[in-house]
Amino acid sequence: MSPAPAPWLLGPPADDPSRTRVFCFPHAGSGASVFTAWRARLPEPLELCPVQLPGRESRFGDPMPDTMEELTEQTAQALLPFLRPPFVLLGHSFGGLLAYALTRYLRERGLPPPRALLISGARPPHVPAEAAHHTWPHERLVEHLRATGGVPDVLLQHEEFVRRLLQILRTDLRTAAGYRPAPAAPLACPVEVFAALDDPVVAPSAVAGWREYAGGEFGVHRGPGGHYAVYDTSGDLFGAVVRSALAPRPGPGGDRASDGPEGPEGPEGDTTP
Repeated sequence: MSPAPAPWLLGPPADDPSRTRVFCFPHAGSGASVFTAWRARLPEPLELCPVQLPGRESRFGDPMPDTMEELTEQTAQALLPFLRPPFVLLGHSFGGLLAYALTRYLRERGLPPPRALLISGARPPHVPAEAAHHTWPHERLVEHLRATGGVPDVLLQHEEFVRRLLQILRTDLRTAAGYRPAPAAPLACPVEVFAALDDPVVAPSAVAGWREYAGGEFGVHRGPGGHYAVYDTSGDLFGAVVRSALAPRPGPGGDRASDGPEGPEGPEGDTTP
């Protein structure tokens, strides 16, 4: 019997070893509910396990860690009872950094790795953020959210909602900006990264830097849309995520070609621009 679900998960995982659990980490300022639409669209071999980080949604009021290292430690301790192989770690933006940090944590302790690490819309840790968003004044940060489409405009009209959102967002952005892990050997598990072609937050070319963190199979997948395109279950990037989670397939030289229709060398693209 599986252990009782922690507040870190939205619902208990099924006790079915034939299914691959996909643990999903959301972008900065957000909660696990951003993955809700995925549940009905994942094929049967995959099981959605959205991770609810401290301080948001159902965990409103829980203290938020100040560093990625502390957040990783807390996340690992909470999820370890559920990380039975096969499982996949997937994170978008801020969540991508956390998914990477958790994968490192598991390796450093000799614990089973994910079948694949899937990272969407996130810069590699060695690439500094283009702007110190967590230091921006209130109105500028709200305008940034409006411009990037991170929050429906109707919600940005509610003062109390915006105040709480910015509190969480600033903490996440500060945590991400301060994450500078020590050099380490590349990961042995497959690493797949996903880039939206019109992402105004993380340039599509930046994600190729994750190649330095992959010791084996690596792939870059590009698709249309903005920073949050991966959440669209009808979009190309979501389809690429599903294919990667189902069965990572090696390509020539251990790299996989982009699924995007507009790769730099024609319909099939390439892995490292």
